[in-house]
Parts: sequence; C-alpha cells; structure tokens
Amino acid sequence: MVTHSHGFQLEIRNELSGRYRRLVYKCWSRDNDLGWREDWPDQQKNWSFAMSLFHTFFHCNFHTGYGRVDKQLVVSWEMKEQCGDRDKCTWVVKKDGLYLRQWKTKFFSNKYGNERWNEYVQHDVLQEAWS
Repeated sequence: MVTHSHGFQLEIRNELSGRYRRLVYKCWSRDNDLGWREDWPDQQKNWSFAMSLFHTFFHCNFHTGYGRVDKQLVVSWEMKEQCGDRDKCTWVVKKDGLYLRQWKTKFFSNKYGNERWNEYVQHDVLQEAWS
C-alpha cells in the first residue's frame, strides 16, 4: 500500500508587532522532531515532507511575550484546500494569536472582457488566541 504522496511544505512565519516580538517554538511529528527555534519578526521557517495519503500531525508549542499556544497542526489533503496553495500551508504568528493563512484567487478582466488575469490574495484566519 502506498503511504506517501507528493512533497508538501509547512511554513511558520513571525509577524509579531509591538513590544514582544520574539517567537520561540518547537514542532514535532510522529516521524520527525523539528527542534526548538527562535524567530524575530519577518523571519519564517519551512519544512518539506512527504505527506501521508490521509493526514500528518505536527504538534507545536509556541511561546511569545503575549502568551503561549499548544497547537496540533493537521496537514491533510483537506487542509491544502483551506490553505489555497498546492504546495504549502502557512501558519502566521501575530500579536493576538496563531493564524492560518489562506489564499483566495481573484479574477479580473479589462472593461472589454477580452483580457483576463488572476491574482492570489492572502486572508488570515485566527485559529487560536494566546493563553
């Protein structure tokens, strides 16, 4: 039985603002310990892995000056739909909590309708506030 499919990326971005901008976190899955990291604003970390046909669980502990969150990040084919990106799911750390970044496609055309193009627009959805 095939247990893995195409590669996939998990990204964590620090977009903290204000006085407490340092982010410390640790993530691990059943197969990998991704270790402790310390990021400052505008830094991000990407991990590539082969995604299970069903789901992959990453457990993460996030610590900031605003609080902490212990979150299970589930990466699955359904999450790829929520993220709106075929290769990557991005989790964003902000002043009020942990967000999942979703990408929406907007379609445009000129006033005559004979030229069309699309743009990807990000939309962040709060998943869990700091405790």
